[in-house]
Amino acid sequence: MVNSGKYILIVDDNIKNLQLTASLLKGEGFLISLAQNAETALILLDQLIPDLILLDIMMPGIDGYELCRLIKKNEKLRDIPVIFLTAKNQTEDLTEGFNAGGIDYITKPFKRDELLIRVKTHIELMSSRKKILEMNKTRDKLYSIISHDIRTPFASIAFTVSSIANGYLSPGSDDFMEIINHLEKTTSETSTLLDNLLAWTKQKSDVVPVDPQMLQIYPVIMECIQLLKGNADKKKISVRVDLSDEIKAFFDEITMHAVFRNIIFNAIKFTPENGMIYINAHPVNDFIQISVKDTGVGISEEVINKIFVNNEHYTSRGTNNEQGSGLGSFIIKDFININQGRIEVNSNPGSGTEILVFLPLAKS
Repeated sequence: MVNSGKYILIVDDNIKNLQLTASLLKGEGFLISLAQNAETALILLDQLIPDLILLDIMMPGIDGYELCRLIKKNEKLRDIPVIFLTAKNQTEDLTEGFNAGGIDYITKPFKRDELLIRVKTHIELMSSRKKILEMNKTRDKLYSIISHDIRTPFASIAFTVSSIANGYLSPGSDDFMEIINHLEKTTSETSTLLDNLLAWTKQKSDVVPVDPQMLQIYPVIMECIQLLKGNADKKKISVRVDLSDEIKAFFDEITMHAVFRNIIFNAIKFTPENGMIYINAHPVNDFIQISVKDTGVGISEEVINKIFVNNEHYTSRGTNNEQGSGLGSFIIKDFININQGRIEVNSNPGSGTEILVFLPLAKS
């Protein structure tokens, strides 16, 4: 059904009203939770955040107005739309409901069509609002990346090319070759950043087609290693793969290719010369666990929280001063999420990092 997965909490001290309202909404595909008082409602809200709340005003103890105020004071709950169900229709009563934080009201006894139209309208409005907020966050991240992480290397490239064109560097000299090597490195890093930027923005705008299938993991990993072989060779880093070509998981090849490419790239970036990277995979419950473990500099708990918990834009340079943008972590998290997987990070400064990716063994 169209409304499948949309969760509504109904709060009313009258059990018959609860049953009637729940029956109507369940018939339209909504998921329903019921509470006969404010205390039960708050317990349910602590467990799962609904897409909308239908709230009776006249209840013993904490009434609907006060419960709505408590909800709106809670940072995690304040954005949930609240529709009052009320037999009161005096102007002052309705005004108090809106002042308490309600977004709409339905007068009892309500008509089926009125209830459904108002519920669907406010859920759609909330979904649109969430999407706009997410788009704004994406835009801000893009502006930050473009303004710093793309402009800076392009400025360096332009300056270098200008110096060569104006004869400031003598071809064949040690300085010239050093500059050329730096130019090659900067161009490669910027190209990788642009590829990531394009992939991430497409996914955020729903342009990337996601086609999860039962696929072998080994070819995807090996292709990513081959693409990054030059990076590893420059730092004399060995990559060991202990992964059967028979191991399969349910995932979209294009998005997960980007995930493993970024994870392996980061492992190379933060591992000093002559280091090691180990990659293996095996089943864990209903998932395949893919491990990418390096002997690099490690990540502090504070940085892990910034990147993987708080979703902050964090950048840092590699052990050979490789450029970073912070975009790779967004791609890793977002793409694993749309593949119904999850990620874990085990690391401490100075002891290397292990990234664990869990992909489902079957269609979710």
